[in-house]
Amino acid sequence: MNHAPYRHIGGAVIADHGAIALAQARALIQFYEREARFNLRAGLAAAARLCRRRAAALNAALDAATLWRRAAGWRDPEAADRAHFTRRRSV
Repeated sequence: MNHAPYRHIGGAVIADHGAIALAQARALIQFYEREARFNLRAGLAAAARLCRRRAAALNAALDAATLWRRAAGWRDPEAADRAHFTRRRSV
């Protein structure tokens, strides 16, 4: 895999398995950053770089999705997730 499987499309953060909420993206960024630090301390520089690249790609997608949602009129970008993910669960 040459690139991290995270993208921004139309206000959504897309992972290899589909859309994820902005809050989930933030939590995953924190996970990758912790893993990068752990791997660096363990002397696993390649693993640390991979985690940092994934965190950076996910952060870029998160920033772009947030910007897109604000431009689309969402005052609270998280509200789009609540509307989308709540509706999907109740179907």
